[in-house]
Amino acid sequence: MSPVYLLILTGQGDWKVLGIGIVLLGLFMRWKTGPVVLIAGITTGLLAGFPLVGTALSPGIIPILGKAFLDNRIITLYLLTLPVVGLAERFGLHQQAAGFIGKLRNATFTRLLLVFQALRILLGLLGIRLYGHTVFSRPVVYPMALTLTPHKTPPILEKVKAAVSACENYGNFFGQNLFPASAGCLLVFQTLKNGGLPVTLQSLSFYALPIVVTSFCLAGIQYWRLEHHLQTPSARSLPESEPVSTAPPSETTSTTAPPE
Repeated sequence: MSPVYLLILTGQGDWKVLGIGIVLLGLFMRWKTGPVVLIAGITTGLLAGFPLVGTALSPGIIPILGKAFLDNRIITLYLLTLPVVGLAERFGLHQQAAGFIGKLRNATFTRLLLVFQALRILLGLLGIRLYGHTVFSRPVVYPMALTLTPHKTPPILEKVKAAVSACENYGNFFGQNLFPASAGCLLVFQTLKNGGLPVTLQSLSFYALPIVVTSFCLAGIQYWRLEHHLQTPSARSLPESEPVSTAPPSETTSTTAPPE
C-alpha cells in the first residue's frame, strides 16, 4: 500500500484540498471547465470520506451533486435560447443588425460599446438576466461592431470580438452589484455579517456605484484607443495570416499547374 494512501486513511494531512489543486491545474492547462470541476468535486468528496452512492442515512457524492443541480437548475434556462438564436442567425439576424447600425450616421465603434455597456448596467440595476454572450453580444453587437470596423483582417476580428466580450463582462459584472438582491451582493453581505461587520444590502449597492462609474469611464478609454488603432494604416498589416477569401472556389485563382 502506498504511503500517500496510508496518510489519507489515517487522516494525516489535509488531502481534501487536493480538489483545489485539480481546479488550478485544469485552469493552467486550459482543460474543459465542466469536467475539471466535476472531477475535483468527486475527488474532494472521496478524500473527505463520502461514499460514491451512499444510503438514506449517509448521502453519497452523486446524490449531493444531483441535489445541487436540481436546486440550481434555473441557470440552465439559457440553453433554451440557443435554438432561437441559431434560427435567427440562419434567417439573417447578423445582416439585419449590421444594416441597422449602418444607417446611423453618428454611430462609432466606441459609442456602440458604451451604449451596450450602459444597457447591461441598467439591466443589472433592475435585476434582469440577459445571458449576454449567447443571446445578445455575439448575434447582435458583434456584427454591429464589425460594420463600424474599417479593416476586417483576422487579427482585427479577434480584437473586435474580445472588445465586445469585455464590454459584456464589464456591464454585467459591475452592474449586477447595483441590485441589492443579486447573488454577488448577497454573498458579500453574508460574508461580512458572519464576520461581525454591520452592513446592509442597500449600503453595498450604494458603495458599488463608484466602481460602476469608474469601470465605465476606463472602458470608454479602452474602446476609444482600440477604435483609434483600428483606423490607423498599421492596422492593415497581417502579422499572423492573410484574410480569408469569401469568393466561391470556382472564382479563385489556382497557383499550381494542372496535372498532365
